[in-house]
Amino acid sequence: MKQGVLVVAAGRGQRMGSETPKQFLELKGKPLLVHSLERFRDFDPGIRMVVVLGNGMEPFWEPVLKAHPWLHEVTLATGGTERSNSVRNGLAVMSGVEVVGIHDAVRPLVSRDTLERTYAHAAQHGSAIPAVDMEDSVRRLTGRGSEAVDRSTLKRIQTPQVFQLHRIREAYDFVGEQVFTDDAAVYEACYGSVDLVKGNRENLKITTPADLRLAEALLDLGH
Repeated sequence: MKQGVLVVAAGRGQRMGSETPKQFLELKGKPLLVHSLERFRDFDPGIRMVVVLGNGMEPFWEPVLKAHPWLHEVTLATGGTERSNSVRNGLAVMSGVEVVGIHDAVRPLVSRDTLERTYAHAAQHGSAIPAVDMEDSVRRLTGRGSEAVDRSTLKRIQTPQVFQLHRIREAYDFVGEQVFTDDAAVYEACYGSVDLVKGNRENLKITTPADLRLAEALLDLGH
């Protein structure tokens, strides 16, 4: 089974407080984007890789490409105004695969076990969305204040969100120009449901400088 990964690296990451897009910030001497791609390459050395970059990000990409020549294997696509547009552009250049994972460039700590579970499940069932239990208590805002929510009914969703390629393409065609922030929601709009599988807690999304420090500590611990 030929596998692919589409890495969305088109955002600017304003909350990081850096002029450098956060996917190009260094973690232990390598950009976050490179860490993320290496996780997939180690999982499947023959995986087909597509990276979606935002307009004007070529000056950040070129030195990374020079420092890591294996990145010449990567196909580039241009990002859109919204994440769903970027994913649609990436899917348009993805070819020769049966199953594709759609991954945030700034999740550099996805585990091999998570990748094995998601790709195997999606190959058989159509979709596989990594999820972990909620640890904190959660409240829902109401017109009168807030109310408790049973956290056992909630999950935290991660990436890669993995799908059979023909199905996720069909789902994006189905929703047209509607804007979604989550590929699972696109799939769900077309097929009615998605399958959740176990993720790994270390697979955090780097959003703030504190997240970057936490990721460094987790790498030091062998994650």
